[in-house]
Amino acid sequence: MRPASPPLGPAVLLSYLKKNSPGIDVRVFDLNFFYYDRILNDLSKGNFKIRLYDWDEETTARKIDQAVNFLKYGIKEKFDLKSYHHFTTIFLSFENILNAFMSEMAKRHLMGLSVPDRVRIFFEDLADQVLDYGPHMLGLSVLFNSQTVFALLMAALIKEKRQIKVVLGGARLGVMCCPERLFKEPWVFSTKDMTKQLEFGQYVDFLIPGEGEEALLNLCMVQDEKDLAEVPNLIYIRDQEVRTNPPCIIYDLDRIPGPDFSDFPLDRYIGPEVVLPFLSSRGCPWGRCTFCTHHHSYLLYRELDIKECMKQIMRLKANYEVSFFNFYDEMIPPDRFMELARALINEGIEISYAAYAKPVKEFNAGLLKLIHRSGGRVIMWGVESASQRVLNLMRKGTKIKEAEKVLQNATHAGIMNLIFIMFGFPTETEAEFFGTLNFLDKNRDYIHALSKGKFVLSEGSSVWKKPDKFAITRIHEAAGSRVYNRVLDYHVSKGLGPKEVSVLYEKNIEHLESIGFSPRFGAYREHFLVYADSRDTGSEAEPGAYE
Repeated sequence: MRPASPPLGPAVLLSYLKKNSPGIDVRVFDLNFFYYDRILNDLSKGNFKIRLYDWDEETTARKIDQAVNFLKYGIKEKFDLKSYHHFTTIFLSFENILNAFMSEMAKRHLMGLSVPDRVRIFFEDLADQVLDYGPHMLGLSVLFNSQTVFALLMAALIKEKRQIKVVLGGARLGVMCCPERLFKEPWVFSTKDMTKQLEFGQYVDFLIPGEGEEALLNLCMVQDEKDLAEVPNLIYIRDQEVRTNPPCIIYDLDRIPGPDFSDFPLDRYIGPEVVLPFLSSRGCPWGRCTFCTHHHSYLLYRELDIKECMKQIMRLKANYEVSFFNFYDEMIPPDRFMELARALINEGIEISYAAYAKPVKEFNAGLLKLIHRSGGRVIMWGVESASQRVLNLMRKGTKIKEAEKVLQNATHAGIMNLIFIMFGFPTETEAEFFGTLNFLDKNRDYIHALSKGKFVLSEGSSVWKKPDKFAITRIHEAAGSRVYNRVLDYHVSKGLGPKEVSVLYEKNIEHLESIGFSPRFGAYREHFLVYADSRDTGSEAEPGAYE
């Protein structure tokens, strides 16, 4: 996870545990942030060395320091896009090289192989922050696959010094088709001259996939192993058998207090403004896209009451002196968006925010103008493809002509559009691939940022469950597949295969990166929100019918 803003999940768990069990002493550590912070500090002192491009180590350290300073302070007064692209490119290169190296070091450390002393001390110092607090239980929240090896290493280092229970949760675990597999199958690590099997059970005692509030609260109360059977949504090993408890759904989201960011170093994240994540609902109101597995995380769509939303946003704005928010709802449908926008205006809450939505015709000029008036500056739209046939096969529930009109209306309303595009959905033809490219070119004036990628076949998706409907003839594990990240390869009887898609994608990557204000906005979305706010000059349209 990029160090541009704090994570939402741990902040919500913190507030829930504080409210429902005041006797439990709880603290959150953003180890992801401290990982970057420590590396950057070591780089500036010459204690950690890395090379980018054709620079020597001293030049690299100086350039990275310049990039961080620019991203934190250089765009507060004026957001210069050319400089922004230059410095984010440096920082992104730094992230990619650093994380590849440190991931390999973490893997070697877990395998019992030698690592440089400075790397060993670095990892131990991260773990010691947690150990100094003296916890009786450790929860590790994993958002991305790449974080899993680091989470296991933290668990291993902490368990070496203190025999405490470790529970693994987070969004990555939530979207897994069969999370219990982590306890059933060994994790095979390989280097050039060694292969070793590791068991998750060595490092992790419990898994909590999906929503974790009630599970974690109940787990903290357990006095005897027999009580584990009563903890909802828990996966654990007992009597050498992997057991899975049924989930508990909190139907009334008003029972969950707003996120608590008091343990997070908000003023030290790498961005010109603090951007807080927020959820006004859980689950997806659509939930039919054939490529998606997010329904594993949230078993049911629920909405936070609008009045409670406003209370929580006002409290966050006042407590942390922030005015930028990212709504992390899977998507906000038009009628719900109208309610939110009206409430923000009526309550006089002055914020700037980004949100996810589906480009359907109900997002008309009037509604988009209302959203802009309420502080909406960026909407991230799931466009995916310009082929109506492919969209129908995806079951997106969108029409490309309507999506095009929505992008135009949003731009005229003063809102910037970030759109998601997926190339290579099964059965997509070369003509359809280039049809999407043509759509992007045609609508350049209305596409301000692009998040692009190739189709990935995920366990648990409709495509995986019924491959024949998508012309998939064979599915098998790809090289490099891991128990925590099952990577699938597949063959098709018609349309572009994965290798053909990759070739076309790479040939057109430079073209794709020319679309939008900066190709880095797709990765650093908090920065994009700040940029959109800095460029805001109001709506081109007159107030509409949704006033």
